[in-house]
Amino acid sequence: MGAGVFLAEYAKKGPVTNFIRTCIEILSSLPSVVVGLFGYLIFVVQFEYGFSIISGALALTVFNLPQMTRNVEDSLKHVHHTQREAGLALGISRWETVVHVVIPEALPGIVTGVVLASGRIFGEAAALIYTAGQSAPALDWSNWNILSVTSPISIFRQAETLAVHIWKVNSEGTIPDATIVSAGSAAVLLIFILIFNFGARKLGSYLHKKLTAA
Repeated sequence: MGAGVFLAEYAKKGPVTNFIRTCIEILSSLPSVVVGLFGYLIFVVQFEYGFSIISGALALTVFNLPQMTRNVEDSLKHVHHTQREAGLALGISRWETVVHVVIPEALPGIVTGVVLASGRIFGEAAALIYTAGQSAPALDWSNWNILSVTSPISIFRQAETLAVHIWKVNSEGTIPDATIVSAGSAAVLLIFILIFNFGARKLGSYLHKKLTAA
């Protein structure tokens, strides 16, 4: 959000800004496998987080950050300039105009970008194989220590997402009903994606009406 606001509202046209936008475009087109290898080298090896939820989350943050930055920038730019002029004419500062006028008006576009970016995350497998791992340890449901690898609420334990689970069952599954398990997992994933999409759009619509009195 901060990067998008800076590029849309404060960055001056010039070679430096153009270079930043070019870098964002390049990063947004990187294959997920490359991001996974980057996450493995930096978060798993260098930061010594190991194969864990936090390593996977940070890798996916790097994966989605360029797309989210461009989405926020484009959404803010589509807000008509008269909205900014009206805020400044009322005597509020430029920053207050951005926070209280421009961002609420651009909220539907931002929410759409969040939904699209999250859709990539739900179905992502390659980046998580190298960072979050391909299996989950035996969990102790009585252990609530967030630093313990056997705790169900720990972000430092290995985890297997549904997308990785589907890939693993199809590629390495030896159980006789592997196809049924894979299809069931895919159905659960689709249901969660639908729930998230409808929920995010509903929340975005509510916030837009709440903040803009539309």
